[in-house]
Amino acid sequence: MKRVLVTLALLLSWPAWAESRYDELKRVVDRNTGFAHMTRGVNMFTLIALRSCVADGDIPVLAQMLHDRDQVMRLAAAFVLVDMGAQGRAALEQEVKRPADLDERLLLQDALRDAASPNREPLKDYVLTERERSLIKGCAKKP
Repeated sequence: MKRVLVTLALLLSWPAWAESRYDELKRVVDRNTGFAHMTRGVNMFTLIALRSCVADGDIPVLAQMLHDRDQVMRLAAAFVLVDMGAQGRAALEQEVKRPADLDERLLLQDALRDAASPNREPLKDYVLTERERSLIKGCAKKP
């Protein structure tokens, strides 16, 4: 019952623009998702494409994506939030306290460990050739 009330409260407080933004960001992830051995998954193209489409104002939308049914969406959102600096990390720290699902909690903890790693490089610094960069399908509207 408590979960239903929380979900209802979120739906009622979720602004209309956020729903369309959520859908747009999901399309970016879907268009840039990798496939290996017949398995759909996140790769650097996915993360770079999503990161190029978001700004600080999208942090609440990315935080909501952490609870998507699709694990690829959750993974992409978590690691893009890591790349967004202190505000993104704060959103992850807030969300890690909430998930009832063990997989969600472990994913968020992994993302926070990555954020704390001294070897972590920003997504913008990931080395790609011009051909590889041309394969990334970004969003319709830049933030």
